[in-house]
Parts: sequence; C-alpha cells; structure tokens
Amino acid sequence: MKTITLAPAKIIILGEHFCVHGAPALSMAINLYSKVEVEDLNQKKLQIFSENLNVLGEYVEGKFLPVIGGLESRKIVEPIRLAVEATLNMLGEVEKGFKVKVNSKIPVGVGLGSSASIAVSTIMAIAANLGFKLSKEEVCKIAFEAEKYVHFKPSGIDHTTITYGGLILFKEGKLVKQIQPKKDLTFIVGNTGIRRSTGVLVKEVDKLKEEKRSLMVKMLADIEKLVFEGLDALESGNLKFLGEILDKNQEMLSNIGVSHWKLEELIDTARKAGALGAKLTGGGGGGCMICLTEDKDTSRVAEALKKVSKEIYIVKMDKYGVKVLV
Repeated sequence: MKTITLAPAKIIILGEHFCVHGAPALSMAINLYSKVEVEDLNQKKLQIFSENLNVLGEYVEGKFLPVIGGLESRKIVEPIRLAVEATLNMLGEVEKGFKVKVNSKIPVGVGLGSSASIAVSTIMAIAANLGFKLSKEEVCKIAFEAEKYVHFKPSGIDHTTITYGGLILFKEGKLVKQIQPKKDLTFIVGNTGIRRSTGVLVKEVDKLKEEKRSLMVKMLADIEKLVFEGLDALESGNLKFLGEILDKNQEMLSNIGVSHWKLEELIDTARKAGALGAKLTGGGGGGCMICLTEDKDTSRVAEALKKVSKEIYIVKMDKYGVKVLV
C-alpha cells in the first residue's frame, strides 16, 4: 500500500527569534511543497530516500546503514527517522517497517521550513498508511520532536504553520488564531544561497539575552507592538503600512546580529525596486529574505532581485496545510 502526502513551506512575516522568548509572531504557509510517499514493508526496517538530495539510508534494529550518500547522509535522514518513530510510538505500531521517499521543492537550510515540512508530511503519511487520521494538534505534537533535532530550541512556529496552513498568529508554542487577510498577499522570496544553522543563531540570541537582559525586555515589548500592528494591517488590508512594519522588524533583527551583508543587499535591492517592505525570514545569517509587493510592482522587483539572488520565488498563501493525496 502506498500513501502520498503534501505539506507547504512557510515564511515568518514578523517576529522570528523573538518568538523563541515568548513574543508573538505572524507566519504564513506558502505554495512551495514537500511530497512524501510511504510504502509498508513486510519486515521491521526503515528505508529513507531523498530524491532531490540523492541520499538513501536504512535503519535496521536501530543501526544506520548508508546506501547512497555515505555516512554524511545520516544528518539528512535522521529527522525523518525521528518523525517516523515518534508517529509509530504514538500509534502503538512500533513493529512496523516502511519505505519513505521524499521529494521536496523547498530549498534546505535557508529559513523556509524545509525540515518541518518534510517531518509533517512524513507523520501524516505514516499515520494514513496505517489507517489513522491524526488531528492537526497531534501532528504538531509529534513534529516537535523531529524539529528539536534540527533547530536545538524550536519555537514550534514552523511545523504549526505548515500543519495548519494559511496565516497564523503564534505565541508561546501555540497557534493563537488563524488570520484571514483582507487582501491577497504576494511575497517574493530571495535566496542568498548561504546555508546556516538556525540552532546556532538561536544560541547567539540566547547569549545576548543573558548579557543585555534589559535591552531584550524592551525589544520583546517592541516586537509585540509591531506584530499586533501587522495583524491590524493584514485584517484591514493596509499593505503599505504592513510594508513599513516589515522594515522596522528588519532593523530589530539587524540590531540583534542575525542579519548578513548578503541579506542586506537583497533587502536594499527590493526596496529600491519598489517593494512595500522587506526583511529576512527564519533564522537569518544567510538564508532567505522576503519582500511584500503590490501586483503591479511584482515583476519589476522580481527582475531586480534575480540579479543579486541565487534564486527567487514569487509566492502566495497556501490555505490548507498538510494533506493526504492518496
């Protein structure tokens, strides 16, 4: 029996890094996807193949056996193993074996939630293959275990956004509410091509909080104000004001040291080409930036960004989150 699932990528519109420390954040699922195919095996073995990264590994009795990609491939497939095992443990089906095939269109290690998307898609596929229909709350709970391996101290915003889809207000590990923006949103994602570790950057911000506690308290209050102003702008359709808020958030992220000169180049390029606002998204230190555009300006901004980005994506909101296709 084969089961196929699909899960979106995500962008954080406002509040990354600060949400790890209890501040609210706004994030949106976007129309870039990871697809996972699961087939049951008639033996207790887990085989994981990443089609786009060309790695294949097997786990037999807890031992990892690299087939394609050498021992380094374990870093790629280990979060998927954790997602599978956490799902089987929750469902009480620990004696089962599976073949998991991943094909993701989401770039890896650049802040778009690649690992969370694959984990969420895998969890839903394993459960569906066994005849279980998990609630989205249950999917989030399981995905958190896989995300801890990748991100050290995840806020939970990635897998929550990806599981539920749409645009969400997130705070303290939970979805506060799903938001219906008054106007359709168009973002351009610019990829610097510089991979980085979110976990390392989270630790740096932790260190800043310890060394400059009063400054961080003020910044947490400031970002909360910005997030709720952004929420009002989304619900009222004031995209110009939302763009200004993105710019203010970027200034704060630069001040805590998580930006990068290449990110700043892309952000400056987008603004000069007519974007309403621009900022990094995700961990920073490289990775991706996002800019908000009006439809009449999207092509012009995209052409400008193509000259300085490794790649760009013009994205819209995914409304559905993770889903079972077959």
